[in-house]
This record gives sequence, C-alpha cells and structure tokens, in this order.
Amino acid sequence: MVTKRNAILAVLALTLGGLAFADVIDKPVATVKLTRVEAITAKQFRQKVEMLEERSRATLSLEDRKKLLDLLIGEILIKQAAAQENITVTQAELTARMEQAKKSGGLQLNLNRDLTDAEFKSLLQQSGVSWEEYSDQLQKALLQQKYVMQKKRAVLEAVGQPTDAEILDFYETNKQAFVAPDMVRFKHIFIDTRNLADKQEKDKALQRAEEISRELKNGAAFDELVVKYSDDKASRYKGGDFGYLRRDDQARRQLLGKDFFEAPFKMKVNESSGVLQSSIGYHVIRITEKIPFRLLALEDPIPPQNAGTVRQEISVQLTLKKQADVYQQILQDLLAELKKKAEIKKFEDNLTW
Repeated sequence: MVTKRNAILAVLALTLGGLAFADVIDKPVATVKLTRVEAITAKQFRQKVEMLEERSRATLSLEDRKKLLDLLIGEILIKQAAAQENITVTQAELTARMEQAKKSGGLQLNLNRDLTDAEFKSLLQQSGVSWEEYSDQLQKALLQQKYVMQKKRAVLEAVGQPTDAEILDFYETNKQAFVAPDMVRFKHIFIDTRNLADKQEKDKALQRAEEISRELKNGAAFDELVVKYSDDKASRYKGGDFGYLRRDDQARRQLLGKDFFEAPFKMKVNESSGVLQSSIGYHVIRITEKIPFRLLALEDPIPPQNAGTVRQEISVQLTLKKQADVYQQILQDLLAELKKKAEIKKFEDNLTW
C-alpha cells in the first residue's frame, strides 16, 4: 500500500533526480582539471554572455566569447592552484577591501567622507552589478592577487620608481589634464524628500525648509540649526559640511539637478541662501570656501585637500602603471604554466546558440 508520505517522497525523488539529470546533460563549453575536474556549462556561459551584452549594449562576437571562455578557465585554474597552496581569502580581507572601495568612492564624488553602505550598493546597482556579483568578483580578484604575490612577490617589489625625465614627459604630454576646476565648499541644512509619496507631504517638507530659512535670517546660528533640523546624518554633527563641489562633476550635477548644482557657484563666501531645491530634497546652504579654475604647474599642490603635488601624483600614477603592467605579465606567465599542467578541453561548437 502506497501511503501519502511515500507518494510525496516518490515525487520529490523524481523531481530531484530530474534536476540532477538536467545538470549532467547541460552541454559543457569547457572542462578544466588541475586538481579536480570542473565544467563550465553552456548555461553558465550563456548567462555570462547575456549579462555582458546587456551592460555593454553590444553583441559579443565569437572571438569575444573565446576570450571570455579563457578568462573563466583562468579563474578556475587560479582557484584550484590557490587551494593547492592553501591560499584563501578571509571575510576580514573582503570587508577591508570593501571599506577601501567606499573610501575611494567618497573621494571620487568629493563627499569629504566615505560612502555609506546604502550609497555604495546604489552605485553598484546603477552600474548594473548586484551586491552578490560584486562580492563574488572581489573574492576572486583578492584570491588572484594573493596567489600572484605568494609566487612572485620579489618581482613585483622590484618595480622601480619613475625617473624625473619620465615624470616631466608625462606632465608635458598630459598638461591639459592637470587643472583645478572651479570648486565650492558649503554647509547645508537638508530636508530629504526622496521617500515622500504625495504632494501634501512634500508641501510640508517645503514649509519646514522655509521655517528654517526664516530662523536663520532672524539670527539663529547655522550650526545649531543643522543639528536641530538636518536630515543629512553624515554631516549633521560636522556643521552640515557638504564637502567640495567641482564644476566638472557631471555625476553630481545629474544627481542633484542643474539648478541646485549651479546655485553655490553664483554665491559669495559666507553668504547664505534661501530654500534651494535639488532632485533629492530642500537645502539651505552657506558658502565656506571657493577655489577658482587654474592650470597646475608641476610643483603645485593638488586642491582641495590633497597636500601632494602634481609631480607626486604623476609619480604615483606611473608607478602604479608599471606595477600593473608587471602584474599582468606575471599573471599571464603563471596561467601559461598552469595550463601546461592542467587538462583543459574546449567545446567551441557550444559557444554559439
């Protein structure tokens, strides 16, 4: 007699068995074995291709697909070789690198602070990258770096500093890139409207901003109003410091809206505004600093807060480029060695569909 429980188990067995069978018969585009066999299936490869095509808004040619397959094979080889050497990436290392990325993002956007987790994830989303995908790619990149460093640290550390002649040549060739754009720094009292659903709520937010502006005109201290009213948690206890706004910052122009973006550049130092509307809310601002546009000489410091000179920045850029070139050559050499040791089969007929 077949019980209800047995019938359910039978259905589950058939279902799971079908899934397993489907995985087995999914055509491979490659198999890789350094220490164990791993397959790159046609389904996995197609997902990668479609994701890249969606981001680039272009169709990958057969040659592009072959290059992508080589990259995926390389990832497997590095993963297996690293495991063989007992090289791993810890969660602490991943977290530390993410913190570096948030700091770098804040600097690039001239926020005068690190990106928050929400801002960082939002930027990833805007670029079409999910948090899970970013974490996965970061883990693979760190594993690759640790493997290369363990195998060829001495070669990387032997990369020399650029010469004075190389620095001068780079400066003369790229002189037009070394400019200080118009910049303005201001404090703001911010009323956030991004999560307000209807006109009535937005009208109340505007009334609140206008009341703050009146208090300021009646003699209230700006910094006290910031602490009392501002929705910008990051700057609330820093006097409302918005940081530097660069005239050439197209990303923030788009984020904030043209009218708000242009307003601070038309104001004078120590001048306060009335209520200004951006794409994200209402602001009352006070200008604290203005830096005019100018070309930078080789020994000039790079504004606004970088104590380093143009010469030092060029030296860093050239050193990083040399290191990157050497790193890529080392990586290619290591992969070539691993490919000789590994068993790799490609099924290029399965690269198209």
